[in-house]
Amino acid sequence: MKRTLLVFLIVVFPLFAARAEDIRRVVLYQDMAFLTLERPAVEGRLVIECPPELIPDSVTVAPVRGGGIRSMSVEPRRLTSGKVERLKIALAEKRAVLEEKRMLRKTVERQIELIFDAAGVKDSQAPFSRTHLADALNFIDERVEVLNRRHIGLGREIEELSIEVKDLEAQLGAISRRPGYLITVETDRDGAFRVSYAVRGGSWSPEYAVHADPARGMMRIDASAVIRQATGTDWEAEELLVATGRPGFGIQAPEPVPWYVGMPRYRADSLQKKAAPMSAAPEGAAMDQEFEAEVKATSASYVIGAARSVRLPGDGTPSTVILQKKQMQTAFTRLTCPRIDSGVFLRAEAVWDGNAPVLPGSYSSYVDGEFMGRGVLGRTQPGEKITVDLGRDEGIAVERKEKVFHEKTLTGKDKTTYAYTVTIRNTRAHPVQVALKDQIPVSRDEAVRSELVEAVPAAVPDKDGFLLWDIECPPGAEETVSFSFRITGLPPW
Repeated sequence: MKRTLLVFLIVVFPLFAARAEDIRRVVLYQDMAFLTLERPAVEGRLVIECPPELIPDSVTVAPVRGGGIRSMSVEPRRLTSGKVERLKIALAEKRAVLEEKRMLRKTVERQIELIFDAAGVKDSQAPFSRTHLADALNFIDERVEVLNRRHIGLGREIEELSIEVKDLEAQLGAISRRPGYLITVETDRDGAFRVSYAVRGGSWSPEYAVHADPARGMMRIDASAVIRQATGTDWEAEELLVATGRPGFGIQAPEPVPWYVGMPRYRADSLQKKAAPMSAAPEGAAMDQEFEAEVKATSASYVIGAARSVRLPGDGTPSTVILQKKQMQTAFTRLTCPRIDSGVFLRAEAVWDGNAPVLPGSYSSYVDGEFMGRGVLGRTQPGEKITVDLGRDEGIAVERKEKVFHEKTLTGKDKTTYAYTVTIRNTRAHPVQVALKDQIPVSRDEAVRSELVEAVPAAVPDKDGFLLWDIECPPGAEETVSFSFRITGLPPW
């Protein structure tokens, strides 16, 4: 049974948390984020600080319960974001530790100097006796060796801290050179106003886990959203949604221009024109669990509810939200193409009946609860067939052998026959169906002829030269496929 998914993200706060921005609604696209804030106007004025990632042309302001807007302006301004504050704190700490280590090293140097003074070997005017010299050297060996090791260790620590300080100074300098923005709204009354704008610092990407149960003919796809934002300020969002659109890729529909062909001297000017320029699964997860997040299908995209009352760190740290777990009846097949790879691969095919499309993204494959590997899913619309490769079936072995025969035709042309034998061995205790795919070359030269000589079992190549057999393999048995083709061409020069 479908259930609406409500997810709460738990974010571990850093020791020095960034300044957080209270946001009513966040819609994450795959290349930007659209934020909606609700703020009160005081004495007819509303001022909002925005990060450098703001897209100024995207700002809109509307009253919540009546009232009007006299004017609105968006202007660059140097802002102290949460990330800047954290960098300043970290830089101050590192500088303090660095200064402490330098003072400590000076103390060690002074201690060594005092030991030499006490031993009587520094600025000594009188020559040492043999006994005095031996005592002095023993005194120095006992006390200076430890101090020397400490001095060397402090030198290394100071070198490392100096590098860290320079790195933090570089980061702080890079951020300080990026101006933020200030939105100023003049209103005709006090009260709540809703401000919305887009930023480039937020995004999400799809991630999937595929759980296959071939014995039951079932497959479940867990779709997750990996979300992140790097505006430098943490977001406290009442509602978080993800959308399938990509606004940053542009919204203008393409229009073709006339396409002329001819000799170069008659080349049309229009040809010079150019187009205008945007997860590990829980152990023992049950196959019968299923739920879907609430989805709003707009006229152009899908907006999917992801979480409520969520905090997103502003330093780009990724967080994962599960959007849905969809279970479906599935047809499982095994296929092999031994010309390229001798492995046999398990494939699942089903009709995707989710209420939102599957977006291109990586997935983890689990068969009977065991991890099989990683792959990539393509875009699949609701109602379309979705195909998922699940990994190698180690219980089936395939071997391909080749024989080559050379001869001449009566006209002196070279004629070569290639013969192949493919053996499929099923080591499992149950029968399996294997789709075997191979090929013969296709000639595009009238002087060269390529033809199938025979295929056992019978098979006919398609226009691209591909041959396909569906082989039923009983448990513990071997099945053999053989075919041969002949290439006839011109004699060598």
